[in-house]
Amino acid sequence: MSKFFKLPKIQKILKKKKTPSVIGVEMSTDRVKIRNIVPESELEKKYAKSSDLGKQRCTVSETTNIEDFAIKLGLDNFTKNKEEWKKFYEFAGPNFIWPQPPTDINGRRLVYDYVIDPYWEPIGSELAKNALEYRRLLDSKSLDQSREYVLIANGKFVQYGSSEEKEKMKEDYPGCYYVPVKERVVELRKFSASDANTNAGAKKEWQVHIRLRNTDDNLDEAGMANVEHGFRMIIDTGATTIVIPDFVRKKLNDKDGWELNPSKTIGYGAGANMFKASKEWDICLGDGTNWSGWITTKEIHSWQSNPSGVNCGLIGYDVLNNIPHYKPCRQPYIFLQNDIFNQIQELQQSE
Repeated sequence: MSKFFKLPKIQKILKKKKTPSVIGVEMSTDRVKIRNIVPESELEKKYAKSSDLGKQRCTVSETTNIEDFAIKLGLDNFTKNKEEWKKFYEFAGPNFIWPQPPTDINGRRLVYDYVIDPYWEPIGSELAKNALEYRRLLDSKSLDQSREYVLIANGKFVQYGSSEEKEKMKEDYPGCYYVPVKERVVELRKFSASDANTNAGAKKEWQVHIRLRNTDDNLDEAGMANVEHGFRMIIDTGATTIVIPDFVRKKLNDKDGWELNPSKTIGYGAGANMFKASKEWDICLGDGTNWSGWITTKEIHSWQSNPSGVNCGLIGYDVLNNIPHYKPCRQPYIFLQNDIFNQIQELQQSE
């Protein structure tokens, strides 16, 4: 009987359950796993494109801000170079305004050039900040007029001092403004015969060539033709000092031979800034054929870059009086070497 009621083997057929699927999603009993169905390279391209668009928007916005900034400050009157605008923008910041009452165009140009002109590196930004603060102190009349000099560093008043401390202050505070409490002013006179509105012959009558040489290095020399870069170099016996264009000074290797803090002018070039020589330089003059001998002087100034309303460099009587020359009527000066002049004197004495 047992063989009739023997239970048959029960075979269990295990069937693999199919897990429900969702496109882009893997399901499991303990978590939901998100599966990326977009190829990685495509995502990188999308992210890169999005990033580029973002950068373009930022660039366009920044460019617009800088252009508005340049127009607001009148920098477009100095140059159309947007890289220079950007450099000044980064120095000054978007909220910068010129000191009030408004500084004149030459004062603004001085600050601008301190910042953007490579000639002034690495202290240009420091000079610019100090120039702005000096102008503010002068305009506010807050300086003690009984004192002699004032030290301005990092755009702030530091202390008063004397002329004897000048070199030490320049050494201790690179790029500082160590300047007179009463602003230095140089009077320049240019007589009418050399004005640009006279006839061409009269203009040429007073024009000369010039060369400067470093008294400490004879190889450090620079020159200027009688007309160069829109400037004429003229003899003016009423001028109180030699004044050379900015580009002549920048041809010289020795930057330390010039003051960093300028003087203001009255008379010719009124309101423009000039940098005085801080050491002696050798100078000679030429008439296009002959050159004079060298003379040594410290009475030299250099115009600031692009001074408004100025197109002449000046040679004063102090130089002319020390160079052998003669001048035919209505003709340009003729210069002589010292030895030739001595020969003429000897011939005259022997007669």
